[in-house]
Amino acid sequence: MAEALLRLIDSRNFDAFSAGVTRQDVHPLSREVMKEIGIDLDHKVTKIVDDLREETFDFIITLDEVAASHKGSPAAGEIVHWKFDNLVALSADREIQRRTFRSVRDQIAQRLRLFAIVNVRPSVPGERTHLVAGRTNPAIHAS
Repeated sequence: MAEALLRLIDSRNFDAFSAGVTRQDVHPLSREVMKEIGIDLDHKVTKIVDDLREETFDFIITLDEVAASHKGSPAAGEIVHWKFDNLVALSADREIQRRTFRSVRDQIAQRLRLFAIVNVRPSVPGERTHLVAGRTNPAIHAS
């Protein structure tokens, strides 16, 4: 979700990528709640951190404790840790999960808006900041 949200919020100043510690499909509720705000993740292919190991990023944002402690992450100028609970583990009730996915989507969007405001710096025209957001389970993270 984070990658798609940052692309929506400020693709002019940021190149956003997402990767998880493990490779899994985008969670159906992630697809559903993103469609609610006009973002289609139906053809999104998830990546794992190893896919981006050779890249260098200005920022890496982690979205849970496992991703924050993962060894072998790509190089980054700054690492930012945001903590979100495991969305599916909170309840087996599908409607509670749906509300939780919406809430986390909105929290990530709010944090990314603030992040973009704080981190957009005067730069060379056309230069963009590279950022990766990661979570243990890419089905629930920044896809």
